[in-house]
Amino acid sequence: HERIVAPTYSYLQDMIGQAVAAERQRVSALLGRALTKSVVQQLDAMLEADDSMYQVTLLKHEPKDFSHKELQQESERRTFFSPLYTFAQRFLETTGISADSVRYYASLVTFYTVYKLRRMNSGVVRLYLLCFAYHRFRQVNDRLIEAFIRLVNDHEQTARQVASEAAQNALSDAVTHLKAAGEVLRLFVDESIARYASFASVRKRAFTLLAPERFESVSQYMRNVTFDKADFEWSHYTALSHAIKRNLRHLFAELAVTGRVEDTPLLEAVAFLQTCLRDGTSLRAVQTLILSDCVHPEDAQAASLSSRTRQDKAARRRPLRVSHLPAGAQRA
Repeated sequence: HERIVAPTYSYLQDMIGQAVAAERQRVSALLGRALTKSVVQQLDAMLEADDSMYQVTLLKHEPKDFSHKELQQESERRTFFSPLYTFAQRFLETTGISADSVRYYASLVTFYTVYKLRRMNSGVVRLYLLCFAYHRFRQVNDRLIEAFIRLVNDHEQTARQVASEAAQNALSDAVTHLKAAGEVLRLFVDESIARYASFASVRKRAFTLLAPERFESVSQYMRNVTFDKADFEWSHYTALSHAIKRNLRHLFAELAVTGRVEDTPLLEAVAFLQTCLRDGTSLRAVQTLILSDCVHPEDAQAASLSSRTRQDKAARRRPLRVSHLPAGAQRA
């Protein structure tokens, strides 16, 4: 009706291409004015070869699983990207570009070869690399959070299963030795034992009927005492202490933990432990440990917490969330 001729497809392509190029030039110019010397060195280092392998190629690598070696490499990538992420977070907020644009620029680093990137304009390449560092840091951080949660859940499930089996075995063992326990009780009315016989001699004879290590479980069963699974769980954590130190401590030291106001004592304990681990300070070297309920299983047992106290505290335990560093990033 208005007699307007629709533009051709090639015209639309040219128009969009010009808009994209102008936007890229605008953001690149802003980045050129905001860059610091240290950030420039880090970005340029990503395109340098080390032992016939480019740094950016190593940074593109995705972990195969949650093994210690793979997670250690992910932690190293997180450490490398962390200062770039801090700078990118502040810079990208001032440019007004969308999250999709950031992902698009980041994807170009994966799309182009290192040879092609090194032949591009340095300002544009640095923009691509900065967006890549920003995007990859969030990916790596999310993956480390997922790994930490998965490993903790695996340890907890294994400990609960082991505790349940141990309690059942202890119950079965107590039932098996009830007859022997009856023979031990019969010693108190055995007329063949002298009235003034020493307790040591009677105990020695009792041990021939029922082994000393069986007395506790059998006596608990006879007194109708429920076997405390928490003790078995903490014993299993002690047995897993080496695996926990190896697989969880470096993740725990790196990630940031947030919680609600009522979690403040627990968060203070988390901050204390993270400071010790980052500084390499041994927990045994600290004079006083007031850690609420956030001590390492091995250290908790050393502190002689009663199993009932641990159960009560576990019931009051609040869920925590692990968030990105630095502050302001999206929570996991």
